[in-house]
Amino acid sequence: MKRIAYLCLSEGWGGLEMNQLRNAQQMKSRGYEVLLIVNLESPIQRAAKLADIPLYTVAQKPKHYQWCFALKLALFLAKQSYHHLLFRNNREQSIAASVAFFSRGKIKTHYFMEMALGGKRTHFYRTWRYAFLSTWVCPLPYLKAQVLQQTRIAKHKVKEIPSGLIFKPEGFVDKTNARMDLQWPLDKKLIVVVGRIDPKKQQAFIWDCFKQRTKTDEYLIFVGESTPDEASVYFMNLREKVDVHPKNRQVIWAGFHEKMELVYHAADVVISAADKETVGMVTLEALQNNCPVLGVNNGGSKEIIELFGGGLCFELNSAASLSNGIDQILAGAFPALNKPDFEQHFDFNRVCSQVETEVLALDAPIFK
Repeated sequence: MKRIAYLCLSEGWGGLEMNQLRNAQQMKSRGYEVLLIVNLESPIQRAAKLADIPLYTVAQKPKHYQWCFALKLALFLAKQSYHHLLFRNNREQSIAASVAFFSRGKIKTHYFMEMALGGKRTHFYRTWRYAFLSTWVCPLPYLKAQVLQQTRIAKHKVKEIPSGLIFKPEGFVDKTNARMDLQWPLDKKLIVVVGRIDPKKQQAFIWDCFKQRTKTDEYLIFVGESTPDEASVYFMNLREKVDVHPKNRQVIWAGFHEKMELVYHAADVVISAADKETVGMVTLEALQNNCPVLGVNNGGSKEIIELFGGGLCFELNSAASLSNGIDQILAGAFPALNKPDFEQHFDFNRVCSQVETEVLALDAPIFK
């Protein structure tokens, strides 16, 4: 039986961490022995405990050149017969490469890309580091093209495997009941922003656009919190700006939600405004729950919407384009989601089968 270790040293709780846990859960359900390597008292550790995922807890920050930690980890994994190490945080690349080096290649390391490259990555030390990775997995076509253009990693190591989604049978809660459960207005247009309150997510830009809109039947709802291990100055400043504005009664601070399907079913539109959002998990989850998306015209959201429909894109940092996009989506003037293709492409069973064949080098399907 294959044993798979998942590395996640982040103290945050966002799409990257959730995806790492979801994938561990799915592979465990397919019969694999999985292990999640996390920091003590981190959000992912608490979530993994609830999900009954085996844990190896450490006290380590995700940063480069941690050879002592990597050696200790390599010895532990080898002793426990874990021959595959999967990770998603680019700040863990050095650790993973060192684990492969210290194990003399017996532990295969696999990078599932969820963070943008940010430009050329062709320096000698990066190329040398990438050489120790067994596979580099890209969730969308544009990211695969980017990796091949901006790095010198061997072409055969670069794979395209989408992020997995679990599709439930129809019969989900309707819009009215979702809003009642959330205690949100029943008779208003709800414009929802999902994600951590962070400058990269552009909540302040969305607020600046919303406050200029003159319609009184619209509410702007922020779903998310500040990253636990980062300063919340941005959140505090934004909250102060909203509180002193006459439209503050049309803004709801919903905080973090466990049952996100209720949020997506309650929303009239979800906005994804982050510049160059690598994967666009909010976009994927909104479309999964039949909620239209207004995404910025670059990165993962753009690619997903162009491939499968279900929303529109707006020009980066253009309040006029964003506002016009809101109007179009609220009016129903956007391409419908190609649901059969979307579900087939992102189905978790298909994703796991690809991981088995293209990452773990197994014959598939191994498990039904």
